[in-house]
Amino acid sequence: MDFKHVYTSTKTYIILLIVALALLLFTASTAYKQIMRMQESADMVAQTLKVYNAIGSLTEHYSQADSDEFRETLLEDAYLSHTLKNFKEEGRLVLDSLKILTQDNHLQQARLQPMEALLNKMNNQLHVLDTLNIENEDAFFKAKEAQKLEINKTIGNIRLLKNQVLQNEKYLMQERQADYDSHKFLAPLTSLILAFLALFICVLTFIRIYKNKLRIRQSEAFLKNILATTDNIINYFEPVFNSDEEVIDFKVVYANDCNRDYLGLDPDAIIGEMVSEVFPFFYVDGKFDELLQVYNEQTKIDFERKVFIDEKNMWFSCFATPLTEGVLLTARNTTLEKEADAAQAIFKKRLENQNLELLDSRAFLGNIFKSISHIVMHFKSIRDAENNIVDFEILFVNERINPVTGDLPEDVKNKKVSEVYPAIFEMGVFTHLKEAIETNKPMFYEVPYNGNDYAQWFSATAIKLGDGVTVTLRDITEEKKKSDELKQVNETLVIQNSILSDAESLAKIGSFIWDMDSDSSELSDNFYAMLGCEANEFKSSLVRYKDFIHPDDVELYEKRGAEIVSELKASEHTYRVITKQGEVKHFKTNGQFVIKNDKKVMIGVVQDVTESIEAEERLVKSNLRLKQSNAELESFNRVASHDLQEPLRKIQLFISRIEDREGDHFSEKGRFYFEKVVSGVKRMESLIKNLLAYSRIDSSKSNFEKIDLNEIFEKVEDDLATRIQDANAEIVVDKLPQVKAVVFQMEQLFTNLISNALKYRSLTDAPKLEIRYKKVKSSKLPGHVLKVKKRYHKISFIDNGIGFDAEHAEKIFEVFQRLHQKTEYSGNGIGLAICKKIVENHNGFIRAKGEPGVGATFIIYLPF
Repeated sequence: MDFKHVYTSTKTYIILLIVALALLLFTASTAYKQIMRMQESADMVAQTLKVYNAIGSLTEHYSQADSDEFRETLLEDAYLSHTLKNFKEEGRLVLDSLKILTQDNHLQQARLQPMEALLNKMNNQLHVLDTLNIENEDAFFKAKEAQKLEINKTIGNIRLLKNQVLQNEKYLMQERQADYDSHKFLAPLTSLILAFLALFICVLTFIRIYKNKLRIRQSEAFLKNILATTDNIINYFEPVFNSDEEVIDFKVVYANDCNRDYLGLDPDAIIGEMVSEVFPFFYVDGKFDELLQVYNEQTKIDFERKVFIDEKNMWFSCFATPLTEGVLLTARNTTLEKEADAAQAIFKKRLENQNLELLDSRAFLGNIFKSISHIVMHFKSIRDAENNIVDFEILFVNERINPVTGDLPEDVKNKKVSEVYPAIFEMGVFTHLKEAIETNKPMFYEVPYNGNDYAQWFSATAIKLGDGVTVTLRDITEEKKKSDELKQVNETLVIQNSILSDAESLAKIGSFIWDMDSDSSELSDNFYAMLGCEANEFKSSLVRYKDFIHPDDVELYEKRGAEIVSELKASEHTYRVITKQGEVKHFKTNGQFVIKNDKKVMIGVVQDVTESIEAEERLVKSNLRLKQSNAELESFNRVASHDLQEPLRKIQLFISRIEDREGDHFSEKGRFYFEKVVSGVKRMESLIKNLLAYSRIDSSKSNFEKIDLNEIFEKVEDDLATRIQDANAEIVVDKLPQVKAVVFQMEQLFTNLISNALKYRSLTDAPKLEIRYKKVKSSKLPGHVLKVKKRYHKISFIDNGIGFDAEHAEKIFEVFQRLHQKTEYSGNGIGLAICKKIVENHNGFIRAKGEPGVGATFIIYLPF
């Protein structure tokens, strides 16, 4: 706890002052209570004394009855009963006074009740003595003595009861005397202590307040020094009221020396003057209303003010805040800041224009990178302590890297080359890159890549850019195959224009910038070449370019142009043009709007897609032929299902009847021929069933579902359990994944591959089949395979059977293709063809590897 803060706080002493006042009030109330208690104790003592007096009167009363003189008086006053009557009245008054005095004491009240009965009894006995009238003197004397004895007995009881009452009053007298003595001592002592405590707190508070006053004076002096040395104008205004108590102006109460420095006003001269006269600019544009708002609403307001002084504009940032009965105004000179802001705005505008040009180039370059077929990468140098290049950091890779290596640009960005492509150190590529940076000369080289199970060749260009190198790779695999003599090096990527020019030429694209306001266009050289013209042969515009549009597409071209102008939104579309030489081409165009030189212009690219369109037309024709073939295949299915199987069933029926009736009469040669017929019929039946199974594999995705290949394997293993046991085969299987597939097709696939391993098993070794699984990237698949996913399931069926020659790896998947005679191994050559069709139906790929006498491996790739 911060005791120093508590000690120095003014609030602490205000609280102590309040406590002192409370103590004074408490002292007064306590003293009053003590006096009242002492008065009550005195009253109680006085009451006890009255009880004493009453008891004394009672004692005196019954003592009078006990005296012989009183009794004789009663006997002598036998005819005058007023003495006894007075005695009774006196006893009654004494008893009543005792009852009144002891009415708050229940014990005494209980004792006075029998006292009253005894007094009445004594009075009655006195009355009997008073009325005693016996003529015989002896009898009178005996009667009188007997009556006196009764009276004495009653008086004894009264005296005993009186002593009890007196004893109780003595006890009460001692308690009340002690209580009175304690109150008589504590009352003045308590009042004195509380009074001294309150006086001490008052003195301590007064000292603290006095010290705070001295400190305030020091703070005022310190504040004046600050106001005298600050760079801000600080003024204090108090309001001036009219007769209706409305603020009509403000009066300057305080002004520091900065008024002289910035405004040329003497602070002493303007104090007491009106603000409207000294600072007239406050009454322009409603600023006086803002000062009124500060005063009336007691809110803070900041604003800026422009002042023209000595033929020079000055800017002040003002802050008005309510203070006591006026407004405190602080003004900071922001002229230099305003001038700096103006200069910065000019610089910012220039920078924005440069950024727009950079965005134009970047957007244009982005479109080019998406259109070209080259791989473009940029690496930043990583140097050691001796400034030697030891590695590179990948800063940019275009999307063309994915079909080659399977990598995504965002996955490899900002990684080290040694981590992603470690082979560049072994092939000497790192040396080329390093030399391009150190010599500042372009490096041209060729590099092989074997990542897709076949060799690819790339022609590379490495050009220094900053402390890095830009590498452009072009696939020259086909060129290598056609002629080793053809070698080509990418043109130098020194500046962006050369990159764009080369990219446009290679990708058959042209670029344009269209200014809609002036309907003028800037076309690239390759755009002119695509139209069959020389560079800048004509001045391009939307109207002029329409001359090249095919007549059948002019209406669509004008409609798209109108939509672009009205909606300012470009979309990709394709149309035909007629070149200068009369050649019809298909152009595909796309673009986007950017701001250039404060104008909205459209930048875009145009690509010659004639070959693609023609390829699509060829594809349509191929699809028509395929549909026709499918129709013929469906017709074949119907024939195979009914027309071919019907006579086959009849042949089987008659064979069965011949065997039943004539089987025992066949000759040995007849039996041999008959078994040949039976075998041929069975092979024909198996062939038809397999052909139907092959043709009925549907490529639709409607019945695809998530299945567990482990369950598929267990079912197939159970179905083939007899064959596996008969062959004494061992099957080792990894944990298989879940895939989205058709259940019965996966069962057919596993059944065919396992059956194939059992059929073509080794004649010397016990058959063994291993089913291995792992996840692989799409780059691990051969390059000619269409990759639909980034990752694939790789399932390998590896057996130790008879194997096959590698040259037959593709042939074995064709329908009716067999590598052995039917007498050696059963089958009709459709099983593996069915496997291939099932895998392709699931967007996968299957291939086979084998070695005679060692075994065969069938590898299946299924997408995630």
